[in-house]
Amino acid sequence: MDKIKRKQLTYRLLSLPVSILAIVVVYYLNIPNPMMILIIPVVLFTYLEGYISGLLSGCSAIIYSSYFFFVATSDPAAMGKLSTILLAVFTIIILVGKLKAHDKQAVAKLQQAHAELLLAKDAAEELSRAKSSFLSTMSHEMRTPLNAIIGMTTIGKKAADMEQKNHALIKIEDASSYLRGVINDVLDMAKIEAGKLELAMLPFDFTKMMQKTLTILNFRTDEKRQKLSMSIDENIPRFVEGDDQRLSQVILNLAANAVKFTPEGGDISLSAALVSESTENITLRFEVIDNGIGISAKQQENLFQAFSQAESGISREYGGTGLGLVISKRIVELMGGDIVVESELGKGAHFTFTVVLRRGEESTRKSCCVAGEGHSFTGKRMLLAEDIEINREILIALLDDSGLIIDCAENGKVALEMIAAAPEKYDIVFMDVQMPEMDGLTATRQIRALPALKDRPLPIVAMTANVFKSDIAECMDAGMDDHVGKPLDIDRVLEVLCEYLG
Repeated sequence: MDKIKRKQLTYRLLSLPVSILAIVVVYYLNIPNPMMILIIPVVLFTYLEGYISGLLSGCSAIIYSSYFFFVATSDPAAMGKLSTILLAVFTIIILVGKLKAHDKQAVAKLQQAHAELLLAKDAAEELSRAKSSFLSTMSHEMRTPLNAIIGMTTIGKKAADMEQKNHALIKIEDASSYLRGVINDVLDMAKIEAGKLELAMLPFDFTKMMQKTLTILNFRTDEKRQKLSMSIDENIPRFVEGDDQRLSQVILNLAANAVKFTPEGGDISLSAALVSESTENITLRFEVIDNGIGISAKQQENLFQAFSQAESGISREYGGTGLGLVISKRIVELMGGDIVVESELGKGAHFTFTVVLRRGEESTRKSCCVAGEGHSFTGKRMLLAEDIEINREILIALLDDSGLIIDCAENGKVALEMIAAAPEKYDIVFMDVQMPEMDGLTATRQIRALPALKDRPLPIVAMTANVFKSDIAECMDAGMDDHVGKPLDIDRVLEVLCEYLG
């Protein structure tokens, strides 16, 4: 600012002597039309600095013009000519001044645009570095379990006794579960960036959900000999309405981080409390507290940003994609709440989040299936429409001891022909969506149009990797009754079979 002021003062000081110099030149050269030269300083200094310097130059020109017309030439039309000169000088000053102001604004806008481009460039480069680091982390996070799956498969095939084979299978199962978690995080992140992460509002047993979450966490804390405690406010209604899977996902994300960043023998606590309630909604507060490594204030700034962990060394030492907290924050926001963290390095972390749920009633949709129990569907027949052989093989093997008879169709067209040929034969259909010749949606529409099934509802269940809410809605619109996502969860498959086959 001081530099600009000094520049303005310089132009103002120069405007008078330069104008006087022009007058001297005009006077001694006896130029018949002095205004052609005298107007040059007016234009020059108005444009260089603005109105003040222009007026100083203009006053010099007007003073000399008065002398020239009234004294030097004794022009009888002096007053009229001086008036014209006055008007011309002020008009020039105003027009050139506006031009200068416009140019200043244009330059200011260009400078601002340039600054914004530099900021955008820096932000883009930072995002590019973050994504490159994230992709490197993701490559590691996916290749590590994949290496375990491939390696343990080879070991299991070569193993001479069942104990070694079972050990290999357990390791393959663990690695597969971890890999599925990584893929689910990536898919959830894609939904968030596309604005498609949505909630399924269904009634559920809150206590049961928390106990199931505790059971999963106990496996992790037992491995590190950590103490895990949980408290549930007795005022929380047992049955509420919301997305229990997403709520459980947030709790597990936070608790899994607590387990990961807390040393062996550490303490972790999980609590749920009723904050407020109305006739329709309840607000709950969840807290996850640990006495682990803690998080610095600087690290907390990026904690809920995509493609980053607290610091790059964290991913190398502890593993993880760095997406869990980002996903959790978005889920909590969709549930009408917020998530915050209080932590210091070496003093553990305290995560708190709130959600708003609806009051609910006990669901009338009950399942006869309990994980780990045997299930019999003897005498029932399923048509499995799936074009990939290994997927058919997996479902058949999973249901091998259920008594269910399973026929297979390689695509939707074959499934349609088999049902049209024997409409009473099948009790349920598991239908893949993406298949050659005829996809599952088209096949379902044509099956629903069969006259023989007009008075006999045949349950058709979508079995597909398309798990976005819009994809599920599309299946329902085509006439399907339910949805089972891939990779298959046997408990979910049994739940659906129980519901439709009794």
